[in-house]
Amino acid sequence: MARMEAPKLTDYFRDNVLPKRSYIRLEWCTEALVNPLRREIQPEDGRIRHWVFVTELGKYLRVVTLEDGVTIHNAFPDRRFKP
Repeated sequence: MARMEAPKLTDYFRDNVLPKRSYIRLEWCTEALVNPLRREIQPEDGRIRHWVFVTELGKYLRVVTLEDGVTIHNAFPDRRFKP
């Protein structure tokens, strides 16, 4: 079985988001990047939003990356997302 590389994280994500939302798993974030239901670029700053449905949460998770599309900056359950 191939081992996945650890995702790249911003300091903000590591120091603020993960402690505040400790239920978020990096595997979910990685799945959103690899196999998103939808992906869109934020026009205001070029960051990229990725959505994935997380069965364990019963909700859609929005993962925001930097412009490179791989460095995770934010993640949270998105109540307003409609697939």
